[in-house]
Amino acid sequence: MLMGVCMLSACSLHAATPAQPPDKQHAREATMDKETKAADAALTGHYYLGGVMETGSELLLQPDGQFQWFFSYGAVDLGAKGRWDREGANVTLHVEDFRGPEEFPQGRFKTMKLRVDGEDLVPAWPWENGAERGRYSRE
Repeated sequence: MLMGVCMLSACSLHAATPAQPPDKQHAREATMDKETKAADAALTGHYYLGGVMETGSELLLQPDGQFQWFFSYGAVDLGAKGRWDREGANVTLHVEDFRGPEEFPQGRFKTMKLRVDGEDLVPAWPWENGAERGRYSRE
């Protein structure tokens, strides 16, 4: 079962170029923001981890920029919630609340990167020096 959620305000700053009048720059920024939001919206949903033996994990990316994550390996259960954003081919989870056993501090992290690969997200595990293993897929 997934845990609670927090907020993300995804925004991009685009520097105005002197060659463009302000009204054209504003139109260009609005188009870029729509493209970014459309890309983010395409990633929202409930994902399940596959390809990692004896491990269960779920990831929920919500349209408002919140995420919930749960990971279970043997007797170790970890959970996180916070905000997520996308930059190019990467999704970053920004943890605001992390839950896990105190005797397993190496499992804690503040951010996790996931590479967008088609419809899937490939995690770069923070406790494995960013090694990619498994993939989150929507069902």
